[in-house]
Amino acid sequence: MGLIDRLQNQKREQVFKELLGKKYSSLNDLNFAYDPIEEILLIRIKRLVMDGKINEAENVLFESIKKSKTANSIYIAGEFYTMLKELSEEQLKERNFSPEEIDEGIADIKELF
Repeated sequence: MGLIDRLQNQKREQVFKELLGKKYSSLNDLNFAYDPIEEILLIRIKRLVMDGKINEAENVLFESIKKSKTANSIYIAGEFYTMLKELSEEQLKERNFSPEEIDEGIADIKELF
């Protein structure tokens, strides 16, 4: 595993530890098996992030959780916030987002679960 992969994995570990708290032990222990609707949601969110529409992506995430919270919703949120953690502060700023908003979003997700 290269340095970039390790850094990305560390950020992913950090996000999931923060989201799941004491329920978290290792990424290897998590079951990332999404149903087709969840897959579509994740693809939509990733597409919005890639298009620079982070606020819209976050809104879609929260709307979907409020509409129908599933066991996998927290994992989808983890994937979303991992993507954001992988962006530099400058990239976030260009997309009208900040590291503080990432932390706030993670805290808001934790409250929902």
